[in-house]
Amino acid sequence: MGFWGVPDLKLDIFNEENPGKPIHVSHNAEGNRSLYSAPDPSGKTILCLGGSHTWGAGVYQDLRYTEHLAAMTGRQVVNSGHCSLGLDQVCLAILQRSEKYRPNIIVIEQYPWAVHRVLNNYVNGFVRPHFVLGEGGELKLKKVPAIAKYKFFRRLIGAYYAFRKEFREFQAGINIKQNYDARVDPIFLLWKTRQYDSMYLIIDKMLEVIAGYCRQNNIKLIFCLGAILQQFGPASQSSLVDYLLPRNRLIKLLDAHGIPYVDMTEAMISNHSEVDPVIFPDGHINTKGHYIFANALYGDMVIRGWLS
Repeated sequence: MGFWGVPDLKLDIFNEENPGKPIHVSHNAEGNRSLYSAPDPSGKTILCLGGSHTWGAGVYQDLRYTEHLAAMTGRQVVNSGHCSLGLDQVCLAILQRSEKYRPNIIVIEQYPWAVHRVLNNYVNGFVRPHFVLGEGGELKLKKVPAIAKYKFFRRLIGAYYAFRKEFREFQAGINIKQNYDARVDPIFLLWKTRQYDSMYLIIDKMLEVIAGYCRQNNIKLIFCLGAILQQFGPASQSSLVDYLLPRNRLIKLLDAHGIPYVDMTEAMISNHSEVDPVIFPDGHINTKGHYIFANALYGDMVIRGWLS
């Protein structure tokens, strides 16, 4: 998986999202920030995967959207979210680890800006497994080299991956290492769209694999698309900068594969204000945001008849 949560971790942490208040982190034997490590005998487990929003950065464990969803549905909800997890790692987790929980619903939380993680093979000091396209357009997995378990070699491999990514971006006229401005991130720039075509091709193939696995195992699959920080204002100052670009391209791919999704944008932004926000300053959803997130997801599942 490249990296995963530390099993049986018990720790109080302080972070920028919730300054002055310790957040207790408790991982189960699987390294997940979840109460559950075994399937529900009733066969009605909901498995949630995603990044730091699902893991619950800056939020108490019992106030995350997964815990609210468990209370609303009366079902066991397993949280397998991990900070900085890419969609490729989510795909691998579904293929390699979901069978343990025997879920009948899988929820994939995806922060649309974070789709670019499939291009970043070195994250937070760890080498990530990743997918590439073969000559015939088939999906190929590049596993983490065995020597990457040693920090020295991990840094060497990571430095190569980082240089390769930066050089490709340099060739495309992209520089996100210096003077980065989130308001004009290249992934939002219409004139850089072609640069990311290969990324969306890889995502397209991954969605095909995920959807196929769920169909074969009679698992209902749904994506939750969070509202990104840039959508909370100020508005883009240029018609060439479109904050909806990665979201719309991802939605197009989901529609092509018949994968249902919940777009959280309206629910989150309509409940947001400066005095009572739904996000932390860095864009992570706060305690209020987690409840709204859960309520929107629950309502969508009810409409689809998934909880009857």
